[in-house]
Amino acid sequence: MSLPQGLRVEISVASSQADAELRALMTLVPVGHGIVVTLEREPSFFAACRIHGEAQVCMGRDRESGRAVGMGTRAISRAYVNGIETALGYLADLRLLPEYRNGLLVARAYRFLRELHGDGRARLYTSVIFADNELALGTIASARARLPRYHDLGAMYYPGINLTRCKPEIRCDLQITLGKEALLPAIVACLNRNGLRRQFAPVHTVGDFRPGGRWVGLKAENFLVAIRNGEVAAALAIWDQRAFRQTRILRYDGAYRWLAPCSTLLHGIFGTPRFPHPGEVVPYCYFSFLSVDDDDLEVCRALVRAAHNRGVNAGYLYAMISAHERDPLLPVIRAYRSTPFAGRLFCVTYEDGEQELRQLDARVPSAEAASL
Repeated sequence: MSLPQGLRVEISVASSQADAELRALMTLVPVGHGIVVTLEREPSFFAACRIHGEAQVCMGRDRESGRAVGMGTRAISRAYVNGIETALGYLADLRLLPEYRNGLLVARAYRFLRELHGDGRARLYTSVIFADNELALGTIASARARLPRYHDLGAMYYPGINLTRCKPEIRCDLQITLGKEALLPAIVACLNRNGLRRQFAPVHTVGDFRPGGRWVGLKAENFLVAIRNGEVAAALAIWDQRAFRQTRILRYDGAYRWLAPCSTLLHGIFGTPRFPHPGEVVPYCYFSFLSVDDDDLEVCRALVRAAHNRGVNAGYLYAMISAHERDPLLPVIRAYRSTPFAGRLFCVTYEDGEQELRQLDARVPSAEAASL
């Protein structure tokens, strides 16, 4: 007699030998409604995980068929919690083949996660669940018995700014210029002093931007910076991750089935966004690590406008950017036409993290789009 699916799945920490199977799972479990995409990690799943921190990839394998049927990532990195550098966990990349989506397997997976949590490396975790992911919102974030507690910290906005045509330059009283290697320590200092004013912002080091560092492929030259009296007062990176992470259009459903073909014609006439073709990797970048001293809106507007125009000239269709619903810089982002995308930010705890959760102060939370 065959065991129920939830019991016949063996859960373990995956080794690098499973890289191809993990990459295949990412393509077998698409995401989205209307616009259905696959989130791919070519050519190496584990190399792409580096942006999450020190990652443990959990994989479920059917004992009878030998097939990889599910996965999830637990990662630990250094982040600012209440303005103090702290080890922070991150939960991501939950994927289950449709025929294995049942409460029994989810419960077993979270028991395995609890065992990993026993290493004591982190008390708090963050996780972002996108607004159209009813499965996750209805199961893992539902406070069911024996699951870790998911505490809702509010909406995170991840709009894809439409990069159609250049816009007039916005001037401010600071010089906006491209970053360079000599400015890297000053850029890192700017990111960190502004990051500690946000809850869960990453702690940056100069080494993160070196070959083999955490921020894969991101260099000082990818930043736009605002200079005040010779110092970096604001910074924003234009980060193209397609060399190691891709978003591919699988299909269009519903109204998008006729909107997508029309978009190509309208793009040529009116400059409105073009929808990528099914099978195409979306040509987009991230506007990452937006950091502005004193949350100066004038400087922020000038910096984002400069990034917008560089993105247009580079041929990107969209620029993904992130902001919490309480972020004072959100009005700058909302001034641009964009394709909306949003999720909920959760702080995830087991019993030993409840005290740290209660001690979280009122800083605006952060969940960088480029490292989801």
